[in-house]
Amino acid sequence: MLLRHGLGRALVDREGIVVRGLRPPRRLAWDGIHDIRCVAVPAGRGWGPGTVTYAYRTDGRRVLLLCVDDEELPALEPELAFLRALLVRRRSAGWVPDPRAEPRIALQNAREEAWDRWFDGWRSYVLIFGVAAAVLAGIVLTTWLGGPA
Repeated sequence: MLLRHGLGRALVDREGIVVRGLRPPRRLAWDGIHDIRCVAVPAGRGWGPGTVTYAYRTDGRRVLLLCVDDEELPALEPELAFLRALLVRRRSAGWVPDPRAEPRIALQNAREEAWDRWFDGWRSYVLIFGVAAAVLAGIVLTTWLGGPA
């Protein structure tokens, strides 16, 4: 959350989009962007935005556009439409989409959906195990360090 509100941003200029966060800034040239899309975040996560925006590179990999989400921009759809129109205008005249990009994007989306389904099924078990491990670690550390005299 600190990253999103304090350090993270996506800046748009004539050459492309610059994504700044904890990592060094990443520049995405307009010709290197296949598409810009909004993705719904699974409801089970419970905090953060419900919709985030990704810039999909021509190789099909995606880059999260920090602060371009429904928490920061209540009117996300007009912003997305503006970014997509700008993408079309700023690409070079001879730009053609890579035919391998869409299958890679679909594969990545399928993997993420499978992970979300798996995690939704095991979330309560993972949470219970995590709490039990923390309590057990506290007992062991208290006993090992001598505890109250």
